[in-house]
Amino acid sequence: MKHSDKTIEYIKLLKEYNSHTNIYSSKSYDKLDFHIEDSINIAKLIPNTNNTTTLDLGSGSGLPCILISITNPNTQIIAIDSKSKKTNFLTLVKKELQLNNLTIINENIHTEIPRINEEINYITAKAFAPYEKIKRIIEKLKIQNKKKLIIPISKKQLDTLSQHPNKRFSLRTHKNTYHHYLIEDIAPLYNK
Repeated sequence: MKHSDKTIEYIKLLKEYNSHTNIYSSKSYDKLDFHIEDSINIAKLIPNTNNTTTLDLGSGSGLPCILISITNPNTQIIAIDSKSKKTNFLTLVKKELQLNNLTIINENIHTEIPRINEEINYITAKAFAPYEKIKRIIEKLKIQNKKKLIIPISKKQLDTLSQHPNKRFSLRTHKNTYHHYLIEDIAPLYNK
């Protein structure tokens, strides 16, 4: 897969930073292209418009928030992670790549989520937590209108979730790849 200049620079910054501060397993560098592509696929599920805001839970080393920010320069991204070594890296990437649509919050998700006042349209959570835990966390957001939760899932999770008794989400496999995504309209969580 051919990457954009900013994506190539992000990979370079990730490896340089990771050489002195562990934010991404160096043993997983052979899987990095998969995670980059996965993050770009997530970005393509989100509109690149000025009135769209995406909240990325547990942003870690920037997958997918950095790739969403690069791919969708008009979309506002809020990246939240409790580990300062990771948010320090995200801040460095934001500055180096001039990602003006990215806001980074170094806070515990459980304490920060109720204080987020921005109009959230999409929530992403790649490799953050199991589906049920993510749902419990986002229930703390006061979301009134239709919003989407997008979670990349494994083939095993895809099989398990397709049998979910209260399935209110769609399961999508990205065209021409083995990437799987759970996409859920999360407004009904607040209209019980």
